[in-house]
Amino acid sequence: MENTTKLIHATTIYLDGYGVMISGPSGIGKSSLALDLLNDAHGFEYILLNSGNNKLVADDQTLIAKVETDGGAQLQANCPQNIEGKFEVRGLGIINLPYKSPAPINLYVEIVDNLPERMPAKKNQTRKLLGVSISFIQIYKNDRFAKARVRAALYAHMRDKLISS
Repeated sequence: MENTTKLIHATTIYLDGYGVMISGPSGIGKSSLALDLLNDAHGFEYILLNSGNNKLVADDQTLIAKVETDGGAQLQANCPQNIEGKFEVRGLGIINLPYKSPAPINLYVEIVDNLPERMPAKKNQTRKLLGVSISFIQIYKNDRFAKARVRAALYAHMRDKLISS
């Protein structure tokens, strides 16, 4: 029997009603990409005022869980209690942010050291975590269009607009 929870090294945000989990090695830019996506959503002051539907779920450590629903198994992100609402901004330190935990995980983003495949087959655009298939994209660590690629992946996967084979 497969585990139904797992603690992973990832930062997760709730963006426009979708959970985005960002993984990668230490120092590669997980929190920076999350900060950029949150700020781009409506401006950081809006986030700090706990307005809207864009929030931190967990920074650096995300507890993922397999949750059975009427529609089948889904992945859920939870923040470990000792870091709820805590977000590290490199060069500034740890700040408190409004957070949402638990939240669904709809897209798994992996930041990588090398350029990802230019046009991966559709079968390579999902990963299995805890036995649940989830939409997936790799982002190069120095990609200046990273947040746009994440938003494009959300659009393509969540609205079934992906046309590659």
